[in-house]
Amino acid sequence: MLKFIYLSLFTIVPVISGLEVNESCTTPYNAPGKCVPSRQCPYVIKIIRKPNSSFKDGIYLEKSKCGVMTGPRPIPLTCCPALLNPEQCGVPALANRIIGGEPTKLEEHPWAALLVFDVGGEKFAPKCGASLLNSRFVLTAAHCIVDVPKKWTLHRVRFSEVDALSEDDCATINDEDVCRQEYEIESVTVHENYDRNKMNRQHDIALIKLKEPVVFSEYVRPICVPIDDTIRALPIDDEEFTVTGWGQTETQTRSGQQLHVEIFGKTNEVCNKVYAVANITLEKTHICVGGTKNKDSCKGDSGGPLMRQFEGIWYQSGIVSFGARFCGSEGFPGIYTNVAEYIDWMTEVVNDSHVDPEMSEEE
Repeated sequence: MLKFIYLSLFTIVPVISGLEVNESCTTPYNAPGKCVPSRQCPYVIKIIRKPNSSFKDGIYLEKSKCGVMTGPRPIPLTCCPALLNPEQCGVPALANRIIGGEPTKLEEHPWAALLVFDVGGEKFAPKCGASLLNSRFVLTAAHCIVDVPKKWTLHRVRFSEVDALSEDDCATINDEDVCRQEYEIESVTVHENYDRNKMNRQHDIALIKLKEPVVFSEYVRPICVPIDDTIRALPIDDEEFTVTGWGQTETQTRSGQQLHVEIFGKTNEVCNKVYAVANITLEKTHICVGGTKNKDSCKGDSGGPLMRQFEGIWYQSGIVSFGARFCGSEGFPGIYTNVAEYIDWMTEVVNDSHVDPEMSEEE
């Protein structure tokens, strides 16, 4: 009976006023969302289909109403939690101006992050890259979470890193003291179909939810992801991309400074020919980029962002996944997880984490 009541809230009761379809809104749990017909909201459908719906669920659905789509038969709208690009994402404080890479000014790619691991013996070390999507979520590679020594524990996510090899937490930049920011981790979601034993590392993607919201600044802000169809449809072949990280350099040593390098996209067929000797075949969930001598991502860059600019905004196209044994080898492009193919998965993860913080412990 309770389930029937919930259904009727969204099929019969009219909404007098509110937002237009697809306008941004805020859910009752203070999360970003889109105002859409309730039947198009997976989160609402999941609540309605729960075998043991609660009174609190009903209150949530009632408070989620955000408008009405007019017509012969008015359709109520609900504020559906969604993965949205934050305002001013992909806009660095510094205008645009890694193997073969150039030093990166801290404000140039302020979404770049490092995963810090507890490696045992009271030692902590940054071992993988990542990127900031919004105030609570960080994107990285699944293999950075799964394919690590058993004794390692993911400890924190670090932003505003000037020198990854330095023991000093702060540095002076333009007469300003800039300090590392580290955030504790609430949860980690690795793609359920990632298989560490598959050579092509398909579904090499993971989302990290932070315990506390990140404080945005000149040196820490989110990158945009390709949510819009226009961005998702941009070509890859011969297009310029940028990859950034603190990984191994052409001297085979780890970089303390963040580096970046410009590389060019290839068709997946190019990589399939190159990596056929290793029985590796790419899917549409991969991106093939690079292949120029001494210009590449490398060990330690894993999980970091492959980026492109569109109309002055930076979007994350890929996640550093794997490549040739020797980084920067001529004719051997790197392989990246295609972020555009995982927008729906990312949205589902964000929605599943959409809980009332005041009630989560009781439930």
